[in-house]
Amino acid sequence: MHSRRIAISVILGGLALAFLAVLALAVLREAPGTNTYAQLAASWLEGRLDSAGPCFDNDCALFEGRTYIIFPPMPAVITLPFVALFGIDFQFFVPLSLVAFALTGLIWWRIGERETGNERDLTALATLLVLFATPLAFVTLRGDHVWFFAQSWGMLFSSAAIYFALKRQVLAASLFIGMAFLCRQMTILYLPFLYVLLLDRETPLFRIDLAALKRGFSLAAVPILAVLIYFAYNYARFGSIGETGYSYIFPPEFDPAVATAGDFLQYRVRELGIFAPDYFLFNFIYMFIAGPHVEFAGRYMTELAAFDINGASVFLVTPVLLLALLAPWSRAFWFGLGTCALILGLTLFYHSNGFSQYSAQRYALDWLPVLLVLLLRGMKREQVPILSILIAYSMMVTLAMIAFGGILGNA
Repeated sequence: MHSRRIAISVILGGLALAFLAVLALAVLREAPGTNTYAQLAASWLEGRLDSAGPCFDNDCALFEGRTYIIFPPMPAVITLPFVALFGIDFQFFVPLSLVAFALTGLIWWRIGERETGNERDLTALATLLVLFATPLAFVTLRGDHVWFFAQSWGMLFSSAAIYFALKRQVLAASLFIGMAFLCRQMTILYLPFLYVLLLDRETPLFRIDLAALKRGFSLAAVPILAVLIYFAYNYARFGSIGETGYSYIFPPEFDPAVATAGDFLQYRVRELGIFAPDYFLFNFIYMFIAGPHVEFAGRYMTELAAFDINGASVFLVTPVLLLALLAPWSRAFWFGLGTCALILGLTLFYHSNGFSQYSAQRYALDWLPVLLVLLLRGMKREQVPILSILIAYSMMVTLAMIAFGGILGNA
């Protein structure tokens, strides 16, 4: 038994080192002019809200003859001092993403200690799971692009909000969920779950008294402020508090001279809209059913030809997540499951499933922190061997997907 434990530890450690090597390579390969948040920060430094030059990616809006970067502003705030120092050609977004990556790992180590009763093996496995068996490693690897950079910081802030809610530090939880919202808008839906985490087991959920009102308003304070900031930001750009710019993305003026793999997204937005029932089947299959897929070609169908850039099901790549259903069926369990279902349900009608991704569905990171809390509450010490095997499997699959994706898709 002891030798088996050593072997599994060596395998897990070796896989973690392989991931770190891939991430180090991504740092060395990063080039300027790839992350639109550098443009947004540069525009702010010039005292303007529109982009001063052509957009680094295709997801920019054209409104009244001006180009706007549509994404929530918090990651640009993080980027601002670096762009002020190094200019619009700042090219160290992957190292910044690695900072978020490391802090996320530290937070989940702390959460793991708290939720497992300081069971070191379970805490270590949970941290490896978060860092290397979910889409987080891939998102960090691609931090030189705007979508992934925002997702990595959104994951950090939402994880921090959960950590401080578990510690009953309501103002800190409020601050971090507000910051998460300004990275990934759907995280605002964490609020009911965070409120439940703030309660003692003996405190009735629906009791309304001075303490409950103070708790609720304290938790909602920063998110309300963040929403107001976002509304003001939208109004200043587009003349409407509810217009984020998505209505104006992919105009014909931005069409590339040659077709690209993501052209179907332009057709979707122009002809079907940002949200539509037509997207449900596609998104459902990739979220729950599709596995990693490599296409073969050649006379004997033995030549690697392409990798599916729409990713794979997070539950097939990381099946250990399903053990969250073994958590005690407390009110936190039901509020957590409801939060995951609500965010996931909305994204099933979204025009994109996270394109492009050589990993599990990256949009799962919007609700995975909630599910991970439930998973920790369902993990038991006697499950360590099977958990180790499942997490090692997920790490191997994720690493293989990133490797094949990079080789065949030039990621």
